[in-house]
Amino acid sequence: LIFTGFQAQILESKERQSEGSTLYVQCPYTTQFNYYQPKVWYRVRDGKVEVLALTTNPTKYLYTNQTTNGNVTIEDNPVHATVFITMTNLQTEDSGIYYCASFSYSYGYLLLKVISLNVFKELHAWELDSLSVQCKYSAWVHSTDVKVWCRRTQTGCEVVVRTDYPSAQRNSKALEDRTLIQDDSQRRTVTITMHKLQARDTGVYWCGLYRHSDITPTMEASVNVSKITAGTTLLGTGGTNQGTPSGDTPAPSSNVNFFILLPGILSILFILALISLITLCVRRHKQLKRRGNTQAEDIYEKPEDIAQLDSTERKGSPKDDSKDLKYVTLNFTSQLIPEDPLYCNVEPSQAHRKPKDENVEYAIIALK
Repeated sequence: LIFTGFQAQILESKERQSEGSTLYVQCPYTTQFNYYQPKVWYRVRDGKVEVLALTTNPTKYLYTNQTTNGNVTIEDNPVHATVFITMTNLQTEDSGIYYCASFSYSYGYLLLKVISLNVFKELHAWELDSLSVQCKYSAWVHSTDVKVWCRRTQTGCEVVVRTDYPSAQRNSKALEDRTLIQDDSQRRTVTITMHKLQARDTGVYWCGLYRHSDITPTMEASVNVSKITAGTTLLGTGGTNQGTPSGDTPAPSSNVNFFILLPGILSILFILALISLITLCVRRHKQLKRRGNTQAEDIYEKPEDIAQLDSTERKGSPKDDSKDLKYVTLNFTSQLIPEDPLYCNVEPSQAHRKPKDENVEYAIIALK
């Protein structure tokens, strides 16, 4: 690469983006950089230049030149004399120093803009959860180098745990005793696990290299630990090694669910009890009404329930009364109960004459 004196005049811009977001960069250029010269977007990593996007087939005409390579798009707009850079779906591995430049056969790469990009992870968890984070390091980092997990402060970064002292004590309240670090040299990955998180653990953390009492950040993570409240319903989320909240659901969640369901259960029981009470009152009222009707029937006798007396007499002249027999037929139109008393008045057709002793009277009683 050939850099001219223009590089000293370029100020480095810092960009901080979360994982999954999109970076937009504008690189204006002046008339001294011909618009038909190719434009390039590249980065330097591990001492090597990586060209990410390059405009192709430039012409002397004012045409927009756009090229897309993977998640990077470069567009040269000569009308506005500006190069537009777009990087989508950013990952923590995209952190680094980027350069926007114009290529000249006379001067080489002429810098237009320098971007220092920091892509960080956003991690969310509940109190008492466990959190796991992975940090990858490049090939130029040796396995014997000390890797650290530190918490950013106003004056720097306070070391929480380091690979040369990786032990953790989960029963301790101190953050450094609840954090474990593991270095996998074959996969070139450092794994940090934080146990029994507290709300005070919220903050910005760095993965870094510890050299000569100095920390060089390699990845940033923003940790947000939420408190458990009475109305919080916790959902178990499977913990992953990419920094998602752990699945260790705390015990208070069951109590919270119970208090949420309790009012509904009590309401249902109250409604059932009210329905039962109303049904009982209706049945009691019907029984009392039926009993009153029965007593009234026992006292009141309908005319048709009274035995009707049908008398048949042989009528004769008064002078034959002393010699003829008297016959009376009783006919009951309703069925009588054997225990009920039966009353009958029988008298001759002529009550003013006394019957003689020799007269005999017969009665025939028929029950239907």
